[in-house]
Amino acid sequence: MSSYLIIGDTHAPTMLPLYVDFLKQIQKKYKIKQDHVIHIGDLVDLHCLSFHKKTPEHVAADFEYKKALQQIKTITKAFPKCQMLMGNHDALPMRLAIEIGLPTNYLKNFNDVFHLPKGWKVWPRYHQLIIDDVIYQHGDRGRNSAILNAKSEFRSVVQGHHHSKFECFHFANSKERIWAMQVGCGVDNKHQQMEYGLKYTQKPIIGCGVVLENGQTPICEPMLL
Repeated sequence: MSSYLIIGDTHAPTMLPLYVDFLKQIQKKYKIKQDHVIHIGDLVDLHCLSFHKKTPEHVAADFEYKKALQQIKTITKAFPKCQMLMGNHDALPMRLAIEIGLPTNYLKNFNDVFHLPKGWKVWPRYHQLIIDDVIYQHGDRGRNSAILNAKSEFRSVVQGHHHSKFECFHFANSKERIWAMQVGCGVDNKHQQMEYGLKYTQKPIIGCGVVLENGQTPICEPMLL
């Protein structure tokens, strides 16, 4: 039976340094194949391009980019094969291009910009990746929570995007059962670029997701801090 490892939002360069080691431990624990890895989206933060307000202390775009590449390299080295769902932060260059009327044909390919290996397949924003009748999506389409999206689709759903949500829900009617999972994230909440989250009471939950038995069993694995 097939099993999958789901990596939460990493927002490089704000990823926790030990997050990749934790992911490898979970992969080994469940004996997940190298090509059964899914990144749920927001691989990069791109704070300098974001629509959040920025303070003068924030780093320049080129410095942030180079730092992000360093963290991405640790992810791709550990997981040379991966399917990635482009998140809202990953799509910032395209969103800004549209904002100023620049044709997206002028933009470099995402894989080339962030030096992703050939084993990485990047799906466009809002894409729904379906494996074993389970929908994998970043989490910024449809309704807010995974369980509401699952009920809307009446199909099991895995998503990220909401850093403070880390949970599995099951729902059944008289005919069948579906489930929904929020996979948490791998970000350092104390990083300067995460300042926009200080106003919220709920904080990020560090962890990842595992889906076992051909899409039948979801598991949330928290990272011990």
